[in-house]
Amino acid sequence: MTGLGRHWDMAGSFAAYAIPAVLMAVAFVIKLPLLRRAWQDPILRATALLLGIGALIFASLPPGNLHRINEVTGVPNFAGVWVYSLLTAYCGACLWLIITWREPPSAVRRRRTRLVWIAYAVIIVGLWVTFALGDHHVERLRDLDTYYANTPWMREHTMLYLVAHMVSAVVAAAILWAWFQEVADKWLRRAVVCLQAAYALGFIFDVAKVAAIVARWAGRDWDYLSTYVAPPFAIAEAFLVSVGFIAGQAGPYCDERRRLWRTHRTLEPLWREMLTVGASPAPATGRVSGAELRLELRRAAINDGLLRLSPYLSGARRERARRQAVAAGHTECTARGIAGAVDILVAVDALRTTARGPAGLAGAAGPADPTGAGPAGAAGSAGSAGSASSAGETSGPHAYGAPHASDAPHASETPDVPGTGPYPQVQYAAHDDSPTDLPDRELESVAHALRVHSPVVESLRRQAAATEGLITHA
Repeated sequence: MTGLGRHWDMAGSFAAYAIPAVLMAVAFVIKLPLLRRAWQDPILRATALLLGIGALIFASLPPGNLHRINEVTGVPNFAGVWVYSLLTAYCGACLWLIITWREPPSAVRRRRTRLVWIAYAVIIVGLWVTFALGDHHVERLRDLDTYYANTPWMREHTMLYLVAHMVSAVVAAAILWAWFQEVADKWLRRAVVCLQAAYALGFIFDVAKVAAIVARWAGRDWDYLSTYVAPPFAIAEAFLVSVGFIAGQAGPYCDERRRLWRTHRTLEPLWREMLTVGASPAPATGRVSGAELRLELRRAAINDGLLRLSPYLSGARRERARRQAVAAGHTECTARGIAGAVDILVAVDALRTTARGPAGLAGAAGPADPTGAGPAGAAGSAGSAGSASSAGETSGPHAYGAPHASDAPHASETPDVPGTGPYPQVQYAAHDDSPTDLPDRELESVAHALRVHSPVVESLRRQAAATEGLITHA
């Protein structure tokens, strides 16, 4: 079996232990800010303890570090009881965390976690007592378990930590398996799967170790199971535990950053269009601003532009453009985004025509505009928009996001007043209660139309402008 040892001795390298140690340390550092803000949270405390102990274990396990621990203490094989004690505390922290995760706060949960810590504290005391009573004068850095498998008290010393680890792996895997059926969150489910796989590998580690020790009791040499086969499973277990906790913590954060960046990028065509009507551009913030701040600045610039355009926006114009887009083969959702984009671009034309003076004003308010969206009604609409703005209300998408009267069942017919119609219409379920997301969806549908369907938008824009007697400004 020596050939197997030579080819599969990853446990003898420093990197094999350094990688999981670093991963656990990184996961621990990620948890620290939350831990400082919410120290009373038992889940955070359990997670921090688990990751901190795990990092210490794997930092201690390289053979060179084990030898240094023995030299510093002056006790042969002191590193063994040190690592086994940490491993036992790690097992207790695993069960504490899973019980705390799984069960709501209650007297039953407190009693169970208390029993876990009492049991594992007794095991740790047992480890130190058996180590003190045993004969371990020969330093063993790689095969301590099998070398002393027939030595009184050291035999019990080894079996104590293995049984403790095996029980924690089985119980934790069983609890996680039952819990997985109830977990809905994407990243939490991934974390649970990683932890389940980790504890399964930990169980294989224990089986290999116990098999090698029992073989020693029977007079056989299966030491390779303990020295070469078992350690890679422990390393893989630590890696998956680290990945599980990092994924559970960092995954939602990365998803949110990606969503903010994607929304910021999607809104760019609409934002650039708003800048052409005199909306204040978002200040240059460089790389120091967060994704959320950059998105809020872009939203603010778009809303300022929509407020300026509000007297010239028309529900009838949007409905006409929507029907034309549907007739051209676009889906209802896409057609509504196209209609919103057409309405905004025609409103930009109307605003620029008004700015040209009395001649442009007369043309914009001519009878060809079926909605009365010309500047004749602009003063009242602008005044109402201005008062809404001064009252601290959000203009733009909030003002135009209400359902169209024709879309609401049993709604009475009301005249279409510029600036009060829907903008742009995106179909939502009746139970959608996420007003925070609604403006971004509406704005994104228009921005998407400006980016992807610009030829259709431009064609419908020219038709609408010609119908209303406006001058288009490409």
